[in-house]
Amino acid sequence: MAPFSRIASIIAIVSSAASAWKTFTVPHTDGQDDTPALMAALPDYTSDSTILFKKGMKYNIFTPVKFLVLNNVEVRIEGNLTYPADIPTIQAIVGSSSFPGSWFTFTGGNNVILRGSQDPEWGWVDGQGQAWWDAQQQVNRPHGCAFSKINNGVIWDMKLWKPIAWNFATSGASNIHAFNNKIVAVSDTKSFPFTYFVALERKGGSVADVQDVLIENTPAPRYLI
Repeated sequence: MAPFSRIASIIAIVSSAASAWKTFTVPHTDGQDDTPALMAALPDYTSDSTILFKKGMKYNIFTPVKFLVLNNVEVRIEGNLTYPADIPTIQAIVGSSSFPGSWFTFTGGNNVILRGSQDPEWGWVDGQGQAWWDAQQQVNRPHGCAFSKINNGVIWDMKLWKPIAWNFATSGASNIHAFNNKIVAVSDTKSFPFTYFVALERKGGSVADVQDVLIENTPAPRYLI
């Protein structure tokens, strides 16, 4: 399917359910982890829904987010999201048996859109990577977003700031269109222990374990050696 035809068809499928559409605006509490409130609400928004991180909010994603299987769902990141700044806190979470494998984990579904923002000030996911780079720390690094087992999916306008480890993986997915995403991995101190960051999990020049994926207008992540 042609690139624009693919995304148009997914958006059309999602839009076709508009009459019964629900929107959940993720709540935010200053200084607190915003993940528990999101996780508590997710069972009611697994289909025909928008899960919205609201513009103007700075969300604390201090523990991992694991989505249930989604059908006709848009996850829209218009606010700014941040990981914990403390390295040992993240390492303990990643090293625990309950860690889902990524900080944001999609477990499957159909017609799923992960969409950021074109506003240059909003829609950022801050991985707090600078401290990890300065410490040359590579133990129990959190992987970013596993957009896994999704059939007909779009990753669109996402913006990542100083990620700690890899950014997106699409294992088991099919018919994925990723475009206009931005990854900024520039060290303020010229400390950069990792060899590279990639926009999507790749193997041999192609995305691994994925059928029919298109990546466009997503420049190679910037980094300063």
